[in-house]
Parts: sequence; structure tokens; C-alpha cells
Amino acid sequence: MFGKIFKKNKAITSTDKSKKNWTKDDAEFIVLFGSQSGSTEIVANTFFKKLLKEGKRAFIDELDNYSTYKKATHLIVFTSTYGAGDAPSGASEFEDVFKEIKPLNILKFAVVAFGSTSFQDFCQFGVDVDSLLDSSDYFERFIPLVKVNNQSEYDFQVWNSLWNSAINDDLKIDYRQYEKKSLNTSEFTIISNQEIISDKTHLIKLNPNDKVKFQSGDLLSVFTNDLENPRQYSIARIDDNILLSVKKHEKGICSNYLCKLSEGNTLNASVEYNKSFHFVKNAPSVWMICNGTGIAPFLGMMEENTSTHLKLIWGGRYDSSFDLYKPIVEKAINKGLMDDYELALSRTGKKQYVQNILAKKQLEISNALESGSVFMICGSIKMESSVIEVLDKIANKKLGKPLSYFQKKGQVLRDCY
Repeated sequence: MFGKIFKKNKAITSTDKSKKNWTKDDAEFIVLFGSQSGSTEIVANTFFKKLLKEGKRAFIDELDNYSTYKKATHLIVFTSTYGAGDAPSGASEFEDVFKEIKPLNILKFAVVAFGSTSFQDFCQFGVDVDSLLDSSDYFERFIPLVKVNNQSEYDFQVWNSLWNSAINDDLKIDYRQYEKKSLNTSEFTIISNQEIISDKTHLIKLNPNDKVKFQSGDLLSVFTNDLENPRQYSIARIDDNILLSVKKHEKGICSNYLCKLSEGNTLNASVEYNKSFHFVKNAPSVWMICNGTGIAPFLGMMEENTSTHLKLIWGGRYDSSFDLYKPIVEKAINKGLMDDYELALSRTGKKQYVQNILAKKQLEISNALESGSVFMICGSIKMESSVIEVLDKIANKKLGKPLSYFQKKGQVLRDCY
């Protein structure tokens, strides 16, 4: 499993001072979560607070912090899936930790998996966690696995009903309401909207009308009247403006909406903190690996750099496909903010992809991994899978260690879709 590894955090407890903050060894109900963008964490916390409000002894934490629980009777897991069936943030160590720890007692378990049927590996990590728990003699299923598609309120209420039946409870969780409250929507004004017609790709610059905190690598959640859920885009921060790149899809409601915006138009959106994909300033070097519109966050990260060696490898169709981004990249090079860049063009010249370029740099990549350098990957899941495969082969061949070893040291960060 791949995904950024974080240092273990203190357990998350209720902010309601009228409720006791139960420790992991005092609690009866253990709630664990894995969340990439934060939405699944919101649902887990909503459920946790409802348990406390009902007077139940509850404890909440990330999946990576799985432990022994002296007085626990129930384990409830809320988790999303990242990329092609991988663990989300805060959950990538769970499988290894789970296999090392022998439970103190028998626990009844339930898993709620969040994902989207638009991905082939729909809710796969949740399925894997469910299977892992079910395979242990120390865990007994008390609610079937429930998959929630695109944050569907109906799907979640199915699980809510199963919970009430199994526990003989009357718990009601309006998790959509809590999620909407958590998104601080702001108004943004369009500064510019550039287009490469041959690729149907746009580079859009926005300026927040209100004071908004954001940095390169964060996510912009865009709302339209025709969408039940917002669409998220990785962003760059340049001169206090937001920069995002959008590929226009024929049936894409949000992409068509954004691409039609012109200078002076406004839109409502929410910036979401994306802790798993921020620039690592203290690394010896940072390799920015991307394709298509996945270059967006890197355009801002270049501006953040002060002393780290930066290398950009970008994949697209034609040389002209890079024209939207070339002025920003070359400006960064001229200012000494990055070393160089390479293009992997699939429809012209050598007709190659980013993974083909990486495969030719085995010695350079192995040295970079060994020195503590960071590899950041942004773009399509198909590209990500191919890149991870190549990096893993190099790590095993040259260093005798799997890529997961470096992953656990925070040297491989991903934001793919």
C-alpha cells in the first residue's frame, strides 16, 4: 500500500467540554478512520460526538494508531480509498500495525467504506480492512460492510439503520449537514482564463474576494447547481492568487462550467487544507512528476523553494500542450528556483510517457532516494500506477528495499485522481 506516512498524532477527542474525554483503554466504542481529503474524518467525528452525547464511552483515532483497547467491545471503521485501491492518509500503516498487535479481547466490528463508482477499485481499501478484521479470531462482524458512493446520504443512512438495529439504538446522523457546515465557502473573482484549444485545457487564475488561507497543494472544492457534491482541484498559490488547470470534458458538468468563466466572473468555492501534499522545503531535492493538469500545484511550489533542488518531469500529448505552463516554469528556472524540466510527449517525437523517462534514470533516482529526496506525483491514476511501478523496481534493484520503505519515511507523496 502506498500513501504518505505521518507521525502518529495524539488521539482526537471531543471538543465538547461537558463530555469526558475517554482514553483508549477506558472506552467501550473505538472509532478509527482513514481520510484523504478530510470528508471521511468529518463523518467519523460526527458519529463519535453522537456517541458521546448519548453517554457512551467512545474514543477516536486514525487507523495508523491502531492499538490494544482494554475495555472496548466495539470497533467502528470509517475509511476512504486513495487512488487505485490504496490506503488514504492516516491509514497506510494500518495493515502492518494490525498484524503486529495481539488484541486483549474480542471486539465486534463494522466498516463503512467511502468511494466513487467512477473508479475501478471502488472502496477497495475499505474492503481490504473489512477482510482483514474478518480474518482475525479476535473480531466478530456485527454489521455488514457498507459502501458509500460519492458521499451518498442514502447509502450512509442504510448503514445508520443497520447500526440502530444491531445496537438497539436510535442514533440519527445527518452527516451531509455536518459536512456542509465544515466547508467555508468563499467568493472568488476570475483574473484570467487561458486555453490550449488542441488539448481543451485551461489555466484559470482566481483571486479570493475575502481573506482565505491556502497554499500550493491544497484543494479547491467547486460547487455548481447541477452537482450534488463539489468537485476538487489541486491548486497553486502564486502572488496571493489561486491557479488551477482544468481539462474540459464533453460531459463534465464542473469542467465545462469552469472553462466558460471569463475575466471578472465570480464563483463560489471552498479551499480545503491538503496536508498530504505540501512542498517539502528541507529535502535535498524534490522530483515533481506529473501529467496533464496535474502540474498545477507544482507551479506554485516552485515559488516556495529557497534552497532545494527541483526537477520537473511532465507528460502530455504535444510540445504545444506545455505552452500554458512554460512561461511559469522557465521563469522559475531563470530565478534559480528550480534546476530543469523534461517533457514526455506521447503523440510526437520519441512518443514516451513520464515512466519511460524515469526508467532511464535508475542511478540518479536511487541516489535521490538514498539521500532523503522526495518524489511528488500528481495527475492521473493510470500515470501514478506506472510511475510507482518503475520507482519500486529501481528501489528494489539498486537499493535492495521496496518503495514502501521510502514511502514510510515520507519520501513519496501523491495527489492523483
